[in-house]
Amino acid sequence: MEYIKVGMIINTFGIKGELKIKSFTDFEEERFAAGKMVYILKDGNYLPFTIASNRYHKQHILIALEKMADINLVEKYKGCELYADAKSLHQLADGEYYFFELKDLMVYDMNNQQIGKVLQVEEGLAHNNLRIELNNGKKCLVPYVKAFIHKVDLEQQKIWIKTIEGLL
Repeated sequence: MEYIKVGMIINTFGIKGELKIKSFTDFEEERFAAGKMVYILKDGNYLPFTIASNRYHKQHILIALEKMADINLVEKYKGCELYADAKSLHQLADGEYYFFELKDLMVYDMNNQQIGKVLQVEEGLAHNNLRIELNNGKKCLVPYVKAFIHKVDLEQQKIWIKTIEGLL
């Protein structure tokens, strides 16, 4: 099975075993719905759990896991990452991509010259950024906005960016 990271357990909440989640998904309502399966990565193992309930508190989602309604049962999962089965991914609209799909794409400029490789996508307050390792080993951030991203081709594993002076 292939796993996709959907969140991180940042703390417990209350004494009834709720977990405070930092979400990495745009589909929280669906991903953390009661009855959905999540996997907690603990000590190199993906442990399956069914979500019993969820709710929002301030800026985080709180989830409770079935048969885990006690803080003593869930405390050991603080700091662990939450995963979902890749087969359960939500279908995205044309031109939208999951972060993991952009990782490792080869980066080309508008002259079709290979200039590097996407190391990761980093979330920002205003927009997301591509962390790119250039062919010379230097690393840079390129805003993932229409002004810089020309085309993404997942089949060819390539992304074309518009460069300006000082960007790279």
